[in-house]
Amino acid sequence: MKAHLKVLLIFDMPVRPAGTDYAKHFRSEDWQNIQDIIAALNKIGQEVRLLGIHDRIRPLITEIRRHPPDIVFNLLESFANERKHESSIVGLLELLKVPYTGSPSSSLTICRNKLFTKRILAPHRIKVPRSVVFPLGQRRRSLRHLKFPVFVKPIGQEGSDGIAQSSFAENVPACLERVLFLHEHHHTDALVEEYIEGREFYASVIGNHRLRVLPLREIIFTEFPEEKPKFATFKAKWDEDFRSRWGIKNTFALPLPEGLEQKIAHLSRTAFRALQLKGYGRLDIRLTPENEIYVIEVNPNPALNKDDELAQSALKAKIPYYDLIRRVLQLGWEVTAKG
Repeated sequence: MKAHLKVLLIFDMPVRPAGTDYAKHFRSEDWQNIQDIIAALNKIGQEVRLLGIHDRIRPLITEIRRHPPDIVFNLLESFANERKHESSIVGLLELLKVPYTGSPSSSLTICRNKLFTKRILAPHRIKVPRSVVFPLGQRRRSLRHLKFPVFVKPIGQEGSDGIAQSSFAENVPACLERVLFLHEHHHTDALVEEYIEGREFYASVIGNHRLRVLPLREIIFTEFPEEKPKFATFKAKWDEDFRSRWGIKNTFALPLPEGLEQKIAHLSRTAFRALQLKGYGRLDIRLTPENEIYVIEVNPNPALNKDDELAQSALKAKIPYYDLIRRVLQLGWEVTAKG
């Protein structure tokens, strides 16, 4: 990779931007992650241009033609607030032969559909919960081969969007009620899968060919009622008052039985390669009381916030934040600039 790159940083805008002056947006805490990444890119000597995208493609094409970047630092997760278009922007960059960070459009498409992900991982002896899909508008599906309780979630959302305590269903009526809710309020297919009881870990991976699994993170529920199922709802992830009230914390993994962390690392690398992820990614993993490892989710485009799971795991591995961003750039350059 060249020491000095012209980097185009692209990111989501919830509304159509008026021009390219983003200063007023960056004053909000919601934009701290972008400020952190800009600061890191500046620290490692890269020239950075910014482009916020909402629902128009032409500004991106115009920017690339007028100011050809060496690489696009891709932070886009949606288009016109629709996550289903996440891979389309990367597909456009591929058509334009513009290098970019992160995974290819094919991997983003596969991982967005949780059922596709399961089908690819299963032949690699990676345990995934048994499941049934309820397509949008359909509620007549057999649940006979599933063991209750089950977990009901939107098939193409991230960040625990659409997940609440009522996602946990102990019987068929409760399950179908949640399916109907997702159909009507989130306008998405619903995935019903067997609920896996146990601890929840986040395994971050960086690399292309030589993969490194960073120190595990874990979500813990210190004040949550013992009888209630413990999983990362939208509130458990993002509502600070809720997290404080119930003692929900994201921390480095508490001690594991000997050899289990290495087993999780091997499984994470296998999944990363099976799904053809590039650069960086994160797996959400459940560990049962019997020490069985289940992959619950695979996120090929996880947050790079300074205080989020991947960056915190990198810091634990003695990779400073600016160096993590440099590596993300380098890994993207290796794949897409060299063809």
